[in-house]
Amino acid sequence: MDKEIRITTIADVYDALRNERVYKPPFDHGSACRIIIDDDGRTILHHFNPEVLEAFRSTVSQFEKTYERLKG
Repeated sequence: MDKEIRITTIADVYDALRNERVYKPPFDHGSACRIIIDDDGRTILHHFNPEVLEAFRSTVSQFEKTYERLKG
């Protein structure tokens, strides 16, 4: 799998968690990050590339800033 796809996958999960769906309310930034990083059963850590997951961990504040800047 290409790195671009791996990066897009984690970004897509973050976006899905932050936005309302018919089956769930939107999560705040902290909750979305915990769901992705802590493997709480809603996500499975081994589905994410370890390097990309580590990059996510080290840039979570950028995800929040970007999300807030781009949300409709």
